[in-house]
Amino acid sequence: MKVVSEKPRLIIASYKGKAGKTTATLAIAMALIKAGYKVSMFKVGPDFIDPSYHTALTGEPSRNLDYILMGSEGIIRRLYRYSRDSNIAVIEGVSGLYDSVDGITEDGSTAQVAKLLRAPVILVINGERINRTVRALIRGLRDFDPEVKIMGAVLTNINQRQVDKLARAVEDEGLEFVGFIPRNDDIEELMQYRHLGLVHAQEMDRARIISVINEVSKYIDVNKLVSIAKESEPIAFEQDNVDSDNTYSRSIKIGVVLGRAFTFYYPETIEKAQEIGYVKFLDPEIDQEIGNLDLVIIGGGFPEIYGQYLEKNRAFRSDLRRFIDRGGYVYAECGGLMYLTSSIVYNNEEYEMVGAIDAVTIMHRKPVWYGYATAKIIRNTPIGDSGTILKGHEFHYSSIILRGRYEMAIRYERGAGINGLDGILVNNAYAHYLHIHPETYDVLSHILSYMHRNGN
Repeated sequence: MKVVSEKPRLIIASYKGKAGKTTATLAIAMALIKAGYKVSMFKVGPDFIDPSYHTALTGEPSRNLDYILMGSEGIIRRLYRYSRDSNIAVIEGVSGLYDSVDGITEDGSTAQVAKLLRAPVILVINGERINRTVRALIRGLRDFDPEVKIMGAVLTNINQRQVDKLARAVEDEGLEFVGFIPRNDDIEELMQYRHLGLVHAQEMDRARIISVINEVSKYIDVNKLVSIAKESEPIAFEQDNVDSDNTYSRSIKIGVVLGRAFTFYYPETIEKAQEIGYVKFLDPEIDQEIGNLDLVIIGGGFPEIYGQYLEKNRAFRSDLRRFIDRGGYVYAECGGLMYLTSSIVYNNEEYEMVGAIDAVTIMHRKPVWYGYATAKIIRNTPIGDSGTILKGHEFHYSSIILRGRYEMAIRYERGAGINGLDGILVNNAYAHYLHIHPETYDVLSHILSYMHRNGN
């Protein structure tokens, strides 16, 4: 069935990373919300952190639009599916507007998504120590690919004295000046960076996030934003008529490990878990036991940052270890993998972890791998059979020193893992560095099928 979407939408982009794009995106969304619009929010590319701020602001999950993992049809369908109940969609870009996976083609770039979605672009420009060069930036970005509809601009990190001069520069170059983000100590304090980007919003005070963004959103011109958003062109696509198969017995009990240390979950992973069974959320700093569960999911995050607190909760670690020793099913990604090792070494301190995997996790100052990854399953596992190709991404500054002997389950064609291999299986507990989006590969359904085949 052919579907046509005419949803007003905006792409928020910049010429580089760390130009204030996330702050501007949040300010734009807040201004629209205060004006009475229902806003749906999206993020280009694989990212857990920026969407967490979107969710903190709106109270609704922010969705990723990832060309590399989902393809053009997947992106369009997801925009349609997750913006149906909103008045306007706000899509935060990734890196610089034209930055791509290989730096040669446009694949994976914000510009590519803007063209696929036929959406106008709001350009975010850091106005610190710049004036006339703003004109050159706009001309260069606009002329580089005329198919990208750059229609407005937001200036960040400026003081009131700069506004009129820079606003004139923007408008003289044919763009709408839709507002600015003033240089502000509260914003600098809120938007803190560490090795994988901003601090995850779930580790922060949501009321504080909303308060700071509310304050800066008053400098955004909502009427101009809405006018530009309505310049979005209709997009048509073939919508699948097949309904999802909700034939699960829902008798399966699933634990999802969250807390401050494990925040890297796509919302679809949690939703899938809730679809197939009863879900219990676990905090490894507070809870004393995992309870009577069939499957435990441990996502990525920052176990190294909270190592001392994870170490202190010996009861939880011991109960999870007993669960694995008894043959309980576990699926762990990246930070979850690190948590299952014997210890994590970070900033010259070593913190005891679960110990289900006889290994030490070492944190480094530079990334071991940062980007997309492709791997092939080379032995049957709960997440898939030998020969299956997995596509996802790796974001980690750690490496794992194995002390025990393990037969790895996957081999990377692109990626790092553990010396080019990955996928450690201990009884029925499976762990790897790779982050997998459910839209690309449904890990939980494969685990459920595996459990049923084995009489669990």
